[in-house]
Amino acid sequence: MLTLLISLLAAFLVGAVSYSGLPTSAVIVMMTLVFLICHVAISLVLRVQSKKINAKLQAMMLEIQQKLMGMQNRMMHRPMGSPKQMMQMLEREQNAGLERMIAALDMYKPLYKWSFLMKRQVNTMKMAFLFQQKKFDEVDKLLPHCLIFDAQSVTIKMVRMFKNNDPKLDKFFRRRGRRFKGDNAVIPYAAYSWMLVKQDRIEDAIATLTEARKQTSNEILERNREMLLNGKVKQFSNAPLAETWYALQLEEPKQPKVQQAVRYR
Repeated sequence: MLTLLISLLAAFLVGAVSYSGLPTSAVIVMMTLVFLICHVAISLVLRVQSKKINAKLQAMMLEIQQKLMGMQNRMMHRPMGSPKQMMQMLEREQNAGLERMIAALDMYKPLYKWSFLMKRQVNTMKMAFLFQQKKFDEVDKLLPHCLIFDAQSVTIKMVRMFKNNDPKLDKFFRRRGRRFKGDNAVIPYAAYSWMLVKQDRIEDAIATLTEARKQTSNEILERNREMLLNGKVKQFSNAPLAETWYALQLEEPKQPKVQQAVRYR
């Protein structure tokens, strides 16, 4: 917001100073140039500051991921309780890491007054973290204040609409979900076709997966299409998408059995 205000003030100041000695057309050109120069200069400074904050967040996220992976590896080699207990321990550790990430987003606050979209961009990141924490009420409150453009945020929005029985889900997918191509198209189409199957709209699911072939080439989507075409609805599965699918929290992954090591004396 301040970026626009300062750029306008600088342009009007130049216009007021030069108005009496120059033709009107020249004054307008000068004002436009000053506005653009100020706006670009401030935007570049903001971009530099934003990149610094983003680098800190990326480093923090990497640290959290490495800690979780180390914890998971230790559990695999030396089980600590039942699979359910170990999953709970990992969840607690993950939630603690997500709380750190959410708190760290406050580093962006000083930039809010300089950009119209900065707060919405940060809200989008916060919304994704809250979704991972399963704080769905907070996610629903924050969604109207986010930028829903990338594949992840669009799919999360679809998930919440599905869970809330929102009748606008189909329209939202047609408007937002269908525009992705390549790898970005996989998860929106996978999620939406799954939702259609759950609603017993098999023909619509087949049509959606047929359309997906124009947007992306993916073996999992193609296999699901073939299963539906052959009437094998129960064999429809997005499980091969692994964590990308389970992160949407529409289904729980099957827990592998943990085998205790046998010791010989």
